[in-house]
Amino acid sequence: MMILTKNNNRSPGGSPLEKVAVSSWAWAEAYYAGQWSLLDLPATAVAAGFTTIECNDFMLPPPRFSRLRQLALKALPGAPSELWRYSQTNLRRLRDGCRVVDAAVIAWTINSDFTVPAHHWPAQKLYLRRGLLAARLLAAPLLRVNLGGAPETPHERDELTARRLAEFVGYSQRLYPGVVITLENHWGISADIDRHLQIFDGAASQLPPPLRDKFGCCFDPANMPIRPEQPRWQRELAARANHYHWKRVAVDEEGRERPLPHAELQTTLKEVGYAGWITVEANPSEIQNLQEIGHYLE
Repeated sequence: MMILTKNNNRSPGGSPLEKVAVSSWAWAEAYYAGQWSLLDLPATAVAAGFTTIECNDFMLPPPRFSRLRQLALKALPGAPSELWRYSQTNLRRLRDGCRVVDAAVIAWTINSDFTVPAHHWPAQKLYLRRGLLAARLLAAPLLRVNLGGAPETPHERDELTARRLAEFVGYSQRLYPGVVITLENHWGISADIDRHLQIFDGAASQLPPPLRDKFGCCFDPANMPIRPEQPRWQRELAARANHYHWKRVAVDEEGRERPLPHAELQTTLKEVGYAGWITVEANPSEIQNLQEIGHYLE
């Protein structure tokens, strides 16, 4: 077992490891055990050797007046379950915690749903706005979003989903100029990778050229069913990627762990010229050699 020492993912002269961050998801076990929250991430990450972090919003601790917040949101049709956790006090505490240990937030992660029916869309728009404002407060260059939905969501909704996504990318630049939106293949309708790619490309085609570099894929090779098409899916996601999630293993559809083809994935990212952030979604104690992750970007 290896615990990384502080700042050993930094080196003079611009090592590829400078583009390796750690996600709050790496401490999911402690979070679900009630022993940890997102406010602990900066200090925990730095103690494990990382100075850059990705934050999952659902790990924010309950803010003051949580019951009242939850009751108020019940009046808003389709209010996302994460929305009640947003408070300026908690977000400022997270920002201040980063400053104390000299950690930087590189991505704010939300569980959006662009497939919702029309009467739920106002709540989604509010959630997307809160996510953008959190990313702006924390100076995070990336906002990770999901398509949402479910595999059985009608395909007739895909055109609307792509249009909403394109409109959101434009809106993001008005609220937080310079932020980059990264769309993860995160189950839901994205379990069908070809469908995910079609919606992504449909949204991208609606963006004016100056906005196209503000939109890309968050490529997570663990979030896809085991199919013969996997190598093609991986290459197509990598070619559109502006963010990459690194996991030690994947969990198959029966809940069993399976190894990821890290050598092949590393080759694929190099072949498409990927040079963005890599976020580790595994506990650092489970990583045998962080240098191997840095090699993805060499």
